[in-house]
Amino acid sequence: MTETQTAFAVDVEDADPAVGPEDASGASNIEAGSLVEVRKGPILAYGIILGHAYMNGRMWHLSLISTGEIIQHVESDVYIEVPRMVDLDLTLRAGTSVNPVDRVQTNARVAILKHLREAEKEINKAFMVIGRKNAVLYPRVKAKHPDEWAFVSLSEAAKLACDYRPGSWPTLLATHKYIMGRPMEFVPHMQFQRLALTYDVRPENHVVKLQRVVDMVRKRSPELDAFIEKARALVLTSREKASESWDDPPSRVVVEHVAFSPDDRIILDILHLALRRTRSFSADPFSGVVTSIIKRIGLYTQRMVDDVCLRQFLIEMGEMAPWEDMVTQRKELNLDLSPENESQRVKEQNALVKKSLSPLLPSQAKAKQPLGPEDFYHRDPVEHLRHDFGSLPVYVIDDISAEELDDGLSVESVPNEPGAAWIHVHIADPTSVLPPTHAIAEAARRMGSSAYFIHRTWPMLPPSLTHERLSLGSLSWKGKPEPVLTFSFKVDAEGNMIDYDVKAGLIRNVIRVDYDGVDQLLGNGGVQFGRPFEAPQTTAVSRMPVLDTKDVENIRLINDVTRRYRQRGRQTLNPFVFSAPMANLTVATKPLYGAPTTPISNAAYYRGFPSLTYQVSSQKMTERGSRLFVAECMKAASRVASRWFAARGVPMLRRSARPPIALEDNRDIEKLEARMDEDGFVDHAEFLQTKLHVPPVEYVLEPGIHWSMGIPQGEGYVRVTSPLRRYNDLVAHWQIKDVLLRPTSSKRLFTPGWLTTYAAEVLAHEKLWKHSDRSHRTQWALMYIKRFLDHPNPPSDRVDPLQSLSAYTTEPCKRRDLLEDQYACHIPSLGLSATIIAPRGTTDIPVGQHVNVRVKDIQVGLKALFLLELCGGA
Repeated sequence: MTETQTAFAVDVEDADPAVGPEDASGASNIEAGSLVEVRKGPILAYGIILGHAYMNGRMWHLSLISTGEIIQHVESDVYIEVPRMVDLDLTLRAGTSVNPVDRVQTNARVAILKHLREAEKEINKAFMVIGRKNAVLYPRVKAKHPDEWAFVSLSEAAKLACDYRPGSWPTLLATHKYIMGRPMEFVPHMQFQRLALTYDVRPENHVVKLQRVVDMVRKRSPELDAFIEKARALVLTSREKASESWDDPPSRVVVEHVAFSPDDRIILDILHLALRRTRSFSADPFSGVVTSIIKRIGLYTQRMVDDVCLRQFLIEMGEMAPWEDMVTQRKELNLDLSPENESQRVKEQNALVKKSLSPLLPSQAKAKQPLGPEDFYHRDPVEHLRHDFGSLPVYVIDDISAEELDDGLSVESVPNEPGAAWIHVHIADPTSVLPPTHAIAEAARRMGSSAYFIHRTWPMLPPSLTHERLSLGSLSWKGKPEPVLTFSFKVDAEGNMIDYDVKAGLIRNVIRVDYDGVDQLLGNGGVQFGRPFEAPQTTAVSRMPVLDTKDVENIRLINDVTRRYRQRGRQTLNPFVFSAPMANLTVATKPLYGAPTTPISNAAYYRGFPSLTYQVSSQKMTERGSRLFVAECMKAASRVASRWFAARGVPMLRRSARPPIALEDNRDIEKLEARMDEDGFVDHAEFLQTKLHVPPVEYVLEPGIHWSMGIPQGEGYVRVTSPLRRYNDLVAHWQIKDVLLRPTSSKRLFTPGWLTTYAAEVLAHEKLWKHSDRSHRTQWALMYIKRFLDHPNPPSDRVDPLQSLSAYTTEPCKRRDLLEDQYACHIPSLGLSATIIAPRGTTDIPVGQHVNVRVKDIQVGLKALFLLELCGGA
């Protein structure tokens, strides 16, 4: 394997082998025959896609590059593409093996290489035109405000940079090459560059400050010398204070006698900017100055000054808290990092909510039309259609700490039909006041969903609106009726869903209980989370909820009906479920803030660390008791919504997932089915040992299969149960209201074309937030473990789960460098993915095999890495 082939065959950025059925690698959207530009580290190549291969749980692209090599790479390595550059028939004749197997493949590859080299000539020709024009793009596209980011599309940049056929593909690729060669000014999209074809434009002040620090370093200026002396003293003080306060609560101490000069602040600002997530495609404009400054301080022994070293330096300078979360600072997430009581964004949202709520009208008043971007509905649009559930109890079952209460359950037995019952799933109804045209709705669409992180939550909708009016119970507990959308389904004695309905409703009798209390009531033991860093303890007895006898009977009836319904469903479609145990940390005090978000003039240091609880759980552990029957009711509500839309011929997005595909032996699926437990779970390591491809989740208009949820083809699954925290659910609610108000209309609020376009947006949001969540939780888990290992005076009686670790490999061996191999793995007892480092060629560990390991290193930087080494037999 050549150096180029090796570079592209390494692991995928932010990949996580411990995925569930809905997280598997997606199908390719890049056609065979397309011209692509691929980048990995310092390597840039143009290639023609010959085909695709599913290997080790990922979809790989196989491209022929101009050297004649075939490289395998992932979709995210492609920065730009030109579809159908080469005829598909010619592409298929070329084959995908490393070397051609016959003359047909050889001749086809020679022909493709001619196309490729001609394409490269055209790109270079256009690039030379841009160079001769001496185009200066940055001043023409930067933001007007010197501290703000801007963005520019590739097509717009091509028109500004080159008057030689600006819309042609050679000019577009040449303009892309020009932009990518200026990392000080432009930044490509972190995940979706190929799809977005837009570039972030750095703020002018960032560019000016970076050039200022570059000059300081090059000239060894007195200002830089003074900063280094100041920094050296502060770092030593910080280390001393951190050690002596290791087990103390977190605090920040300002050093009043040490102030930062304007030049100090510029240097620190650049170091902050350097600690950001980038794609490893070219030279980092910050790396030189960062390395020079930290090396001159002389207190860091790392061979290479990387993001791990830089993060530690900023912590010891008091510029970051030791518990600072790196993931939530990513630019692409656009999260407001200011404390809520200081946030200008929150103040503006609260003012907008207050202003929008003030003109709400009584039902008999006449409302003005049309609505503006700051207008709520002046009255509930479906008020006259609402079914009043009266005093029927509605049980809101959730965690004690739940912040947004979306759903509640009611049950009604059916007279004269023994064993039959209606279950009503009542969903909070933000669309009773919020139209899709409102500024808050537009902001919710941009965010996509609420963001739940260990240290803090960022809600999709303003809490001033959610908590006061929309969250279930917020009105009924004040003695007011509460608007809901209700998804009802009737189950017979055998567990069949024999009827369903969707209606706008009013509820008045909301009873809140928590999961553990309901489990105690049902006597099923509840959920027991793993706590590897704590001594085994007697299971704490949850407080029994104080409920009337009738309420207890109702909850038991809901449990019984959903159990029968679930068992019947598994007889129809019996999917197996796999998921690895995952770490989840909880913080004693939430929200937890990091360093001040505005520049500070005085130095500071940090003491102590937040109190954290380390837990390990899996889908198998949590899908039981009250959590299971609530989840089943939410799935049923989503199935009801899909049926309801289909029966009326109304377009709506369905979440769909096809069954696994056996890549080598069809008996692999049968083997896993034979190993399922009674709830359908199979061991994750055993699943990895089979050669199965799990198709990715899709959003489709037709009622497709959702195999992993047991939903058959023709029924479909529409997300409707979380409108307070998912914009996609809001879309479904608006569409339902449109049908209720205009049942005979042939044109709907959201058309098939709009929904199809929006589907790509939903998938992009979900991918971004899933990857961010995994990275975030890994960072916090590894911060916890690193502090555990680095404790200056560990208690003699502490539980140490790191002394005996077992992991199973999740991917085949990969070459790490000239001397070492690496294996991706998962540690069930810690709920963490990791990498085993082994001497090159010394061992071969099959995928799914358990091995004994020990900790080699923990690196917490922009990406947290857990490195292990083998320590004995399997």
